[in-house]
Amino acid sequence: MQTNTRAKVTNEQIHAAIEKLNSEGIKPTIRAVREALGNTGSPNRIQPLLAAWNDRNKPAEAAQAVLSDSAQKTLAELLERERSAAVAAKLEEITELKAQLLEVIQAGQQLEDDNEQLEIANNQLDEQKSEAVTLASSRLQRIEQLEQEQARLQAQCQELGQQVATVQAQLAMQQQQGSLQQQQIEQQAEALADARQQVSTAQQAAAVAEAKQQAAAETATAAAQRIQKLEAQLEQCQLDAVKRLDALQQRVEAAQQQRSTDAENHIKMLAQRDEQLHAEHKKNAELMTRIDELNDKLIEAAKKPSKAPIK
Repeated sequence: MQTNTRAKVTNEQIHAAIEKLNSEGIKPTIRAVREALGNTGSPNRIQPLLAAWNDRNKPAEAAQAVLSDSAQKTLAELLERERSAAVAAKLEEITELKAQLLEVIQAGQQLEDDNEQLEIANNQLDEQKSEAVTLASSRLQRIEQLEQEQARLQAQCQELGQQVATVQAQLAMQQQQGSLQQQQIEQQAEALADARQQVSTAQQAAAVAEAKQQAAAETATAAAQRIQKLEAQLEQCQLDAVKRLDALQQRVEAAQQQRSTDAENHIKMLAQRDEQLHAEHKKNAELMTRIDELNDKLIEAAKKPSKAPIK
Protein backbone atom coordinates (compact mmCIF):
# COMPACT_ATOMS: atom_id res chain seq x y z
CA MET A 1 0.00 0.00 0.00
CA GLN A 2 1.41 3.36 -1.07
CA THR A 3 1.47 6.38 1.22
CA ASN A 4 1.99 10.08 0.60
CA THR A 5 5.63 10.83 1.53
CA ARG A 6 5.75 14.52 0.48
CA ALA A 7 6.41 16.71 3.50
CA LYS A 8 4.09 19.65 4.09
CA VAL A 9 5.98 22.88 4.71
CA THR A 10 4.24 25.92 6.18
CA ASN A 11 4.91 29.58 5.38
CA GLU A 12 6.19 30.09 8.93
CA GLN A 13 8.83 27.38 8.42
CA ILE A 14 9.91 29.00 5.15
CA HIS A 15 10.21 32.43 6.80
CA ALA A 16 12.19 30.89 9.67
CA ALA A 17 14.60 29.20 7.24
CA ILE A 18 15.14 32.51 5.35
CA GLU A 19 15.83 34.42 8.57
CA LYS A 20 18.22 31.70 9.78
CA LEU A 21 20.22 31.77 6.53
CA ASN A 22 20.37 35.56 6.63
CA SER A 23 21.53 35.53 10.27
CA GLU A 24 24.29 33.08 9.36
CA GLY A 25 25.50 35.33 6.57
CA ILE A 26 24.23 33.07 3.81
CA LYS A 27 22.31 34.63 0.95
CA PRO A 28 18.78 33.17 0.96
CA THR A 29 17.99 31.45 -2.33
CA ILE A 30 15.32 28.91 -3.28
CA ARG A 31 17.90 26.09 -3.24
CA ALA A 32 19.42 27.23 0.06
CA VAL A 33 16.00 27.50 1.69
CA ARG A 34 15.01 24.00 0.50
CA GLU A 35 18.31 22.58 1.83
CA ALA A 36 17.69 24.32 5.15
CA LEU A 37 14.23 22.70 5.23
CA GLY A 38 15.72 19.25 4.62
CA ASN A 39 15.27 19.26 0.81
CA THR A 40 11.55 19.74 1.21
CA GLY A 41 9.13 22.51 0.23
CA SER A 42 7.87 23.59 -3.16
CA PRO A 43 9.91 26.14 -5.14
CA ASN A 44 6.59 27.65 -6.24
CA ARG A 45 5.74 28.29 -2.60
CA ILE A 46 9.24 29.45 -1.55
CA GLN A 47 9.76 31.89 -4.46
CA PRO A 48 7.01 34.46 -3.68
CA LEU A 49 7.85 34.39 0.04
CA LEU A 50 11.54 34.87 -0.70
CA ALA A 51 10.78 37.68 -3.17
CA ALA A 52 8.58 39.42 -0.60
CA TRP A 53 11.34 39.10 2.02
CA ASN A 54 13.90 40.57 -0.37
CA ASP A 55 11.61 43.50 -1.23
CA ARG A 56 10.92 44.08 2.44
CA ASN A 57 14.46 43.72 3.79
CA LYS A 58 16.88 44.47 0.96
CA PRO A 59 15.37 46.97 -1.50
CA ALA A 60 18.68 48.76 -2.02
CA GLU A 61 20.63 45.55 -2.72
CA ALA A 62 17.88 44.40 -5.08
CA ALA A 63 18.14 47.61 -7.02
CA GLN A 64 21.96 47.41 -7.11
CA ALA A 65 21.76 43.83 -8.34
CA VAL A 66 19.72 45.02 -11.30
CA LEU A 67 21.47 48.29 -12.22
CA SER A 68 25.03 49.51 -11.91
CA ASP A 69 25.92 52.83 -10.27
CA SER A 70 26.28 54.67 -13.59
CA ALA A 71 23.02 53.21 -14.84
CA GLN A 72 21.27 54.23 -11.63
CA LYS A 73 22.67 57.78 -11.96
CA THR A 74 21.60 57.96 -15.57
CA LEU A 75 18.18 56.65 -14.75
CA ALA A 76 17.85 59.15 -11.90
CA GLU A 77 18.85 62.02 -14.21
CA LEU A 78 16.39 60.90 -16.81
CA LEU A 79 13.64 60.62 -14.22
CA GLU A 80 14.46 64.02 -12.80
CA ARG A 81 14.82 65.71 -16.22
CA GLU A 82 11.78 64.27 -17.83
CA ARG A 83 9.38 61.55 -17.05
CA SER A 84 9.28 60.49 -20.64
CA ALA A 85 6.41 58.47 -21.96
CA ALA A 86 8.77 55.68 -22.95
CA VAL A 87 10.05 55.20 -19.39
CA ALA A 88 6.50 55.32 -18.03
CA ALA A 89 5.48 52.70 -20.59
CA LYS A 90 8.40 50.51 -19.58
CA LEU A 91 7.52 50.85 -15.92
CA GLU A 92 3.93 49.99 -16.70
CA GLU A 93 5.11 47.00 -18.71
CA ILE A 94 7.34 45.89 -15.82
CA THR A 95 4.39 46.20 -13.43
CA GLU A 96 2.23 44.15 -15.79
CA LEU A 97 4.97 41.52 -16.14
CA LYS A 98 5.25 41.30 -12.36
CA ALA A 99 1.48 40.80 -12.12
CA GLN A 100 1.65 38.09 -14.79
CA LEU A 101 4.55 36.44 -12.97
CA LEU A 102 2.53 36.46 -9.76
CA GLU A 103 -0.41 34.86 -11.59
CA VAL A 104 1.89 32.21 -13.04
CA ILE A 105 3.33 31.49 -9.58
CA GLN A 106 -0.17 31.21 -8.11
CA ALA A 107 -1.23 28.91 -10.95
CA GLY A 108 1.84 26.74 -10.36
CA GLN A 109 1.01 26.56 -6.64
CA GLN A 110 -2.57 25.59 -7.49
CA LEU A 111 -1.29 22.87 -9.83
CA GLU A 112 0.99 21.56 -7.12
CA ASP A 113 -1.89 21.50 -4.63
CA ASP A 114 -4.02 19.67 -7.20
CA ASN A 115 -1.23 17.11 -7.67
CA GLU A 116 -1.03 16.59 -3.92
CA GLN A 117 -4.82 16.08 -3.74
CA LEU A 118 -4.58 13.61 -6.64
CA GLU A 119 -1.85 11.67 -4.83
CA ILE A 120 -3.98 11.57 -1.67
CA ALA A 121 -6.98 10.33 -3.71
CA ASN A 122 -4.83 7.66 -5.38
CA ASN A 123 -3.54 6.49 -1.99
CA GLN A 124 -7.10 6.30 -0.68
CA LEU A 125 -8.13 4.26 -3.72
CA ASP A 126 -5.17 1.92 -3.13
CA GLU A 127 -6.22 1.47 0.50
CA GLN A 128 -9.85 0.81 -0.49
CA LYS A 129 -8.71 -1.70 -3.09
CA SER A 130 -6.50 -3.50 -0.55
CA GLU A 131 -9.38 -3.65 1.95
CA ALA A 132 -11.76 -4.91 -0.72
CA VAL A 133 -9.30 -7.62 -1.82
CA THR A 134 -8.83 -8.70 1.80
CA LEU A 135 -12.59 -8.82 2.36
CA ALA A 136 -13.10 -10.75 -0.88
CA SER A 137 -10.46 -13.28 0.20
CA SER A 138 -12.25 -13.70 3.53
CA ARG A 139 -15.55 -14.17 1.70
CA LEU A 140 -13.99 -16.82 -0.55
CA GLN A 141 -12.70 -18.72 2.48
CA ARG A 142 -16.16 -18.54 4.03
CA ILE A 143 -17.70 -19.88 0.80
CA GLU A 144 -15.22 -22.79 0.79
CA GLN A 145 -16.14 -23.57 4.41
CA LEU A 146 -19.86 -23.51 3.54
CA GLU A 147 -19.28 -25.79 0.54
CA GLN A 148 -17.38 -28.24 2.75
CA GLU A 149 -20.22 -28.10 5.32
CA GLN A 150 -22.75 -28.73 2.56
CA ALA A 151 -20.79 -31.76 1.34
CA ARG A 152 -20.68 -33.10 4.90
CA LEU A 153 -24.44 -32.64 5.32
CA GLN A 154 -25.09 -34.37 2.00
CA ALA A 155 -22.94 -37.30 3.15
CA GLN A 156 -24.97 -37.42 6.39
CA CYS A 157 -28.19 -37.44 4.37
CA GLN A 158 -26.93 -40.36 2.31
CA GLU A 159 -25.97 -42.20 5.48
CA LEU A 160 -29.41 -41.40 6.92
CA GLY A 161 -31.05 -42.81 3.79
CA GLN A 162 -29.05 -46.01 4.18
CA GLN A 163 -30.16 -46.27 7.82
CA VAL A 164 -33.80 -45.76 6.80
CA ALA A 165 -33.44 -48.53 4.21
CA THR A 166 -31.97 -50.81 6.88
CA VAL A 167 -34.88 -50.11 9.23
CA GLN A 168 -37.36 -50.76 6.44
CA ALA A 169 -35.66 -54.10 5.74
CA GLN A 170 -35.86 -54.98 9.46
CA LEU A 171 -39.54 -54.04 9.44
CA ALA A 172 -40.18 -56.30 6.45
CA MET A 173 -38.41 -59.15 8.24
CA GLN A 174 -40.45 -58.60 11.40
CA GLN A 175 -43.64 -58.48 9.36
CA GLN A 176 -42.65 -61.81 7.80
CA GLN A 177 -42.13 -63.27 11.27
CA GLY A 178 -45.58 -61.99 12.26
CA SER A 179 -47.05 -63.72 9.22
CA LEU A 180 -45.43 -67.01 10.32
CA GLN A 181 -46.89 -66.59 13.80
CA GLN A 182 -50.31 -65.96 12.25
CA GLN A 183 -49.98 -69.21 10.31
CA GLN A 184 -49.16 -71.04 13.55
CA ILE A 185 -52.26 -69.55 15.18
CA GLU A 186 -54.38 -70.70 12.25
CA GLN A 187 -52.93 -74.22 12.54
CA GLN A 188 -53.76 -74.31 16.25
CA ALA A 189 -57.29 -73.12 15.43
CA GLU A 190 -57.64 -75.97 12.95
CA ALA A 191 -56.46 -78.42 15.61
CA LEU A 192 -59.05 -77.00 17.98
CA ALA A 193 -61.75 -77.50 15.34
CA ASP A 194 -60.63 -81.09 14.88
CA ALA A 195 -60.80 -81.63 18.63
CA ARG A 196 -64.29 -80.23 18.74
CA GLN A 197 -65.26 -82.55 15.92
CA GLN A 198 -63.91 -85.47 17.86
CA VAL A 199 -66.01 -84.39 20.88
CA SER A 200 -69.09 -84.28 18.71
CA THR A 201 -68.32 -87.74 17.31
CA ALA A 202 -67.76 -89.11 20.79
CA GLN A 203 -71.06 -87.68 22.04
CA GLN A 204 -72.87 -89.26 19.11
CA ALA A 205 -71.24 -92.62 19.84
CA ALA A 206 -72.29 -92.35 23.51
CA ALA A 207 -75.90 -91.75 22.54
CA VAL A 208 -75.90 -94.79 20.21
CA ALA A 209 -73.99 -97.14 22.50
CA GLU A 210 -75.02 -96.82 26.11
CA ALA A 211 -72.58 -99.53 26.97
CA LYS A 212 -69.77 -97.41 25.76
CA GLN A 213 -71.07 -94.39 27.65
CA GLN A 214 -68.40 -94.52 30.30
CA ALA A 215 -65.64 -94.81 27.80
CA ALA A 216 -67.20 -92.08 25.72
CA ALA A 217 -67.58 -89.90 28.82
CA GLU A 218 -63.93 -90.39 29.64
CA THR A 219 -63.03 -89.65 26.05
CA ALA A 220 -65.23 -86.58 26.12
CA THR A 221 -63.67 -85.44 29.38
CA ALA A 222 -60.19 -85.88 27.97
CA ALA A 223 -61.23 -84.15 24.81
CA ALA A 224 -62.77 -81.32 26.80
CA GLN A 225 -59.59 -80.93 28.83
CA ARG A 226 -57.59 -80.98 25.65
CA ILE A 227 -59.92 -78.42 24.16
CA GLN A 228 -59.56 -76.17 27.21
CA LYS A 229 -55.81 -76.56 27.09
CA LEU A 230 -55.73 -75.80 23.36
CA GLU A 231 -58.05 -72.85 23.84
CA ALA A 232 -55.83 -71.49 26.63
CA GLN A 233 -52.74 -71.97 24.48
CA LEU A 234 -54.47 -70.37 21.54
CA GLU A 235 -55.59 -67.40 23.61
CA GLN A 236 -52.09 -66.99 25.08
CA CYS A 237 -50.54 -67.24 21.63
CA GLN A 238 -52.96 -64.68 20.32
CA LEU A 239 -52.19 -62.32 23.23
CA ASP A 240 -48.42 -62.78 22.78
CA ALA A 241 -48.70 -62.24 19.05
CA VAL A 242 -50.79 -59.11 19.52
CA LYS A 243 -48.36 -57.73 22.10
CA ARG A 244 -45.36 -58.46 19.90
CA LEU A 245 -47.05 -56.97 16.87
CA ASP A 246 -48.04 -53.86 18.82
CA ALA A 247 -44.55 -53.43 20.24
CA LEU A 248 -43.02 -54.02 16.81
CA GLN A 249 -45.41 -51.55 15.19
CA GLN A 250 -44.61 -48.91 17.85
CA ARG A 251 -40.89 -49.40 17.34
CA VAL A 252 -41.25 -49.14 13.58
CA GLU A 253 -43.44 -46.04 13.83
CA ALA A 254 -41.07 -44.40 16.31
CA ALA A 255 -38.07 -45.22 14.12
CA GLN A 256 -39.81 -43.93 11.01
CA GLN A 257 -40.91 -40.76 12.83
CA GLN A 258 -37.39 -40.12 14.15
CA ARG A 259 -35.79 -40.78 10.74
CA SER A 260 -38.36 -38.57 9.07
CA THR A 261 -37.72 -35.77 11.59
CA ASP A 262 -33.94 -36.10 11.16
CA ALA A 263 -34.31 -36.09 7.39
CA GLU A 264 -36.49 -32.97 7.48
CA ASN A 265 -34.02 -31.22 9.81
CA HIS A 266 -31.10 -32.07 7.53
CA ILE A 267 -33.06 -30.92 4.48
CA LYS A 268 -33.88 -27.62 6.20
CA MET A 269 -30.25 -27.23 7.24
CA LEU A 270 -29.14 -27.88 3.64
CA ALA A 271 -31.65 -25.32 2.39
CA GLN A 272 -30.33 -22.75 4.89
CA ARG A 273 -26.75 -23.55 3.89
CA ASP A 274 -27.69 -23.14 0.21
CA GLU A 275 -29.31 -19.77 0.94
CA GLN A 276 -26.31 -18.65 2.97
CA LEU A 277 -23.93 -19.85 0.24
CA HIS A 278 -25.99 -17.99 -2.35
CA ALA A 279 -25.85 -14.82 -0.23
CA GLU A 280 -22.07 -15.19 0.21
CA HIS A 281 -21.67 -15.62 -3.58
CA LYS A 282 -23.76 -12.50 -4.14
CA LYS A 283 -21.71 -10.48 -1.64
CA ASN A 284 -18.49 -11.72 -3.21
CA ALA A 285 -19.77 -10.72 -6.66
CA GLU A 286 -20.55 -7.22 -5.31
CA LEU A 287 -17.06 -6.99 -3.81
CA MET A 288 -15.48 -8.05 -7.09
CA THR A 289 -17.57 -5.39 -8.87
CA ARG A 290 -16.35 -2.80 -6.34
CA ILE A 291 -12.74 -3.91 -6.94
CA ASP A 292 -13.21 -3.50 -10.69
CA GLU A 293 -14.63 0.00 -10.15
CA LEU A 294 -11.66 0.93 -7.96
CA ASN A 295 -9.26 -0.45 -10.60
CA ASP A 296 -11.04 1.62 -13.26
CA LYS A 297 -10.68 4.74 -11.10
CA LEU A 298 -6.97 4.03 -10.58
CA ILE A 299 -6.50 3.53 -14.33
CA GLU A 300 -8.32 6.78 -15.10
CA ALA A 301 -6.24 8.63 -12.51
CA ALA A 302 -3.04 7.17 -13.96
CA LYS A 303 -4.08 8.21 -17.51
CA LYS A 304 -4.50 11.88 -16.50
CA PRO A 305 -1.45 13.90 -17.77
CA SER A 306 0.72 15.08 -14.94
CA LYS A 307 1.29 18.83 -15.00
CA ALA A 308 4.77 19.92 -14.00
CA PRO A 309 5.07 23.09 -11.87
CA ILE A 310 5.87 26.21 -13.89
CA LYS A 311 9.26 27.61 -12.95
